[in-house]
Amino acid sequence: MTIEHVRVVFHMEPTLLLVGVLRGAVQFQALQAGFKTETCAEIATASEDVCRETLAQLTDADGGLDVMLDTFADRIEVSILHGGKAGPAVGLETFAFSQALHPATGGISGLELLSRVDRVLYSSEDGKACTTLVKFQKSGN
Repeated sequence: MTIEHVRVVFHMEPTLLLVGVLRGAVQFQALQAGFKTETCAEIATASEDVCRETLAQLTDADGGLDVMLDTFADRIEVSILHGGKAGPAVGLETFAFSQALHPATGGISGLELLSRVDRVLYSSEDGKACTTLVKFQKSGN
């Protein structure tokens, strides 16, 4: 499916109440982009898990999360940005090499996350940390 770049932006207060809504939005956008239902569920679940784990690390003073959902012709990207501590949103230095659940939150393991998405990117700039999940459109996807 050929589509132009589409961006949807969400702001979530530091509460878990709306994480399910975000999951639904990611799944819907992936379906609209032509991903298979199973692939849509993978990126949506990964996004939900990262948001839950990130929110568990934030305080009210950190200001919540900004989530950008970008759909391109060849991929979907979910970027989760937050203020507060300058470390990776999910502890990338820990989870990428861990087969166990994240010790602080009981969240997903790095291997589990990486099995759901094709790439996990991290950046930190101007006091904001950003974790981006990328899922590429594959032929027959």
